[in-house]
Amino acid sequence: DKTKKISRETSLLGATTRATPVPPFPGRTSRATITLASLARRISRPALDALSHGAPSSPRGVCNSGTHPNRHLRGMASWAPALFGDTLVAEGGSEVKTEDALKDKIVGVYFSAHWCPPCRQFTPIFGEIYKELKSRGKNFEVVFASSDRDEASFAEYHGEQPWLAMPFANRDLKNKLSAKYKVQGIPTLVILDENGDVITKDGRSAVMKDPEAFPWTPPTLAEALGDSFVRADGSEVSLASIAKSGANVGVYFSAHWCGPCRQFTPKLIEAYDKMLGDPAKPFEVIFVSGDRDEAGFKEYFGSMPWLAVPFDDEKRRDALNEYFGVQGIPHFVMLTPDLKMINPNARGSVMSDPACEEFPWRPKLVTDVDEDCEGINDTTTVVLLMEECGDDWDDLTAAITAVAKDVKNAEEARGEDERSTLFMTVTETGGGIGAQLRKLCGLGRAASGVPQLVLMDLGVGGYVKLESKDVTKDAIATLLADYRAGKLELQSPNPAR
Repeated sequence: DKTKKISRETSLLGATTRATPVPPFPGRTSRATITLASLARRISRPALDALSHGAPSSPRGVCNSGTHPNRHLRGMASWAPALFGDTLVAEGGSEVKTEDALKDKIVGVYFSAHWCPPCRQFTPIFGEIYKELKSRGKNFEVVFASSDRDEASFAEYHGEQPWLAMPFANRDLKNKLSAKYKVQGIPTLVILDENGDVITKDGRSAVMKDPEAFPWTPPTLAEALGDSFVRADGSEVSLASIAKSGANVGVYFSAHWCGPCRQFTPKLIEAYDKMLGDPAKPFEVIFVSGDRDEAGFKEYFGSMPWLAVPFDDEKRRDALNEYFGVQGIPHFVMLTPDLKMINPNARGSVMSDPACEEFPWRPKLVTDVDEDCEGINDTTTVVLLMEECGDDWDDLTAAITAVAKDVKNAEEARGEDERSTLFMTVTETGGGIGAQLRKLCGLGRAASGVPQLVLMDLGVGGYVKLESKDVTKDAIATLLADYRAGKLELQSPNPAR
């Protein structure tokens, strides 16, 4: 259980790293009656971590990431069919109406596939937990969202499951579902409440840690953070004293063994030292360690000037990772003094602002891909390439910014914390992420005075581009609206070379 392997995510953003333990195969039991607790004990904690990142969500794989959402009521008549389609497949292959089957239910959306070994380990155990909960009268249902390669594999695998499934033929809707919940690997279990709002995106871990805790509501941020933190010298600092100081709080997920972390940590230390003692920029950082042992934690933390969650408080570290949806490290979150979200992915903002002029690093409506492209791998992103359009930069920037403002205002009006669409520009010629985007989308070299507009949805698996050279606010808004309305078909990106 202690054996580790390192998995590196390759993305447009650059390297992030995570450690995933090698899972043992859980044993089977022939007992007719199984308690939920005994089922959970059949997979160890390291194996749970491996299961959550065991396989990409499709045979080709994509990279994704997320945060803890707010809940907002919606009408029962529309949310379930909008997510899963009008009908679902029941046991035996019969069809049921989605709205009827999921009415007033806590719903688990189970992303899995027959070809995925960790899925085949988790599915029978989760199936027993599901049946036990149903026998107790719990208002729980599960919908299988298949990543199988063909319908025959889907039918065989679903035949082993006691719950509902999305029809295999509905690939587009399934892919949109994967993108919506930023599914990075399978098996993944997302738990929704009776109104279709997210309870937790890490349902697999929550179910296995405590099957009795249905519907597995995660802790609040205050509960996850705890009351006190330590300095490298062993002294303690209370959360109350941090709040009293009026400091904005950075929560830093990192580990000594992680190469990208060792690159980012000195940059964050420089920013911290630059603002130390500046009353206009009160700032504190809380380190949440992903180190493998306490010796590694102490060595790494000894180089840091800020606070940390005690290494032996694994429960608190796990709760914070779950709350912020941390999928890879380094990961840096910015909060207000009263623990409201400023930026769930602030690493890029820190790296692009060495003078700390933009502290506390609120997300920009429009970013340059070579400065900050956090989220491009898992969120619909409109990219305006204008490397050779120097005379028109101001007009082009104003156009994409105006659309970004309209979209952001609409998101806020709907009560959404997570951005549904990101907006980015490419202004530098030569190498870098902009060049990667051009290759990925087959755009060729930048031409003088000719802007190009691309909408990327890498979580779903493709892109669309504006064929017109006339890039205006209306053209950008229309491209996005047509894509959201399903009028545009994604093109597959060119394979990386």
